[in-house]
Parts: sequence; C-alpha cells; structure tokens
Amino acid sequence: MKKFFILLYSLIISGTSFTFAMSNINEKLVRSFKETFPNAVQVLWTELPEAYLVNFVENGIRSMIIYDKNGNFISSTRTYVAHDLPYYILISIKKKYPEKRIFGVTELASATSTEYYIKMEDSKVWTTIKIDNGGNLELVEKYKKAP
Repeated sequence: MKKFFILLYSLIISGTSFTFAMSNINEKLVRSFKETFPNAVQVLWTELPEAYLVNFVENGIRSMIIYDKNGNFISSTRTYVAHDLPYYILISIKKKYPEKRIFGVTELASATSTEYYIKMEDSKVWTTIKIDNGGNLELVEKYKKAP
C-alpha cells in the first residue's frame, strides 16, 4: 500500500508540469469517462509520462482518477463530507467516537482495496482515523487544538 501512496503523490506532483490539451489524451478513454461520469464538471485532464490523470467534480464530490496509458483504472481519490460515507462506516465511527464531529473524508481506492481517511474534531483535539473496506479501524494521527 505504501507503493500506492508513493505512486499517487509522485504522479500528482509531477503532473503539475505536464498538463496537455485534450487532443493529446486517448479519445477512447475520454469518451468512456464521459459515459461513466455524465454529470462531471470542472474536468481537467493531465498527461503524465506513464499515466493519465483526470480531476473533476461530480455531485459535489471532488475526485481524481489515474488511468494507465492503455486506459485501465489504476486508482482514485475522492474528498467529501460525512453523509457520503457508506453507512456501515458512518455507524462504526459514531459508535467508537460519539463525541467527535466528522470534518471531512478522503477515500483512496484501487482495483483491490478502498481506504477511508476520516478527519474528526472535538473541542480540544483533531483526530484522523483510517478505515479499510473490511471495516478495520486504525488511529492515524491526533493533534491538540491551539488554545
């Protein structure tokens, strides 16, 4: 999974200097994307040396998908609010952290796994937890708020 994160972040960082016009992106991939995400807005394609990256917003959720040069899905990242979480995860969080308010969610998905990073807060502490698609919960970080 560490390799997944390293690839994701290196693609994002290197992508800022490799933005190309839509004409350079695989037409079949663009057509497939439009069929799969017909309500996508703010669509921005980036061609990287080894992949294509598309950033977009659909139904208020900011998303990024990485495809390989053959148009195959590699991974996705979505950021959203608590009510867009799957119910089993939301219930699990509220049961374990009833006093915390969910501030935001980052969902990282590949073809084989999905992980949710949930940022929560109360009056004194910021907390980030990770939940995988099996429901396993792990504390990632915890910071005291400034007084």
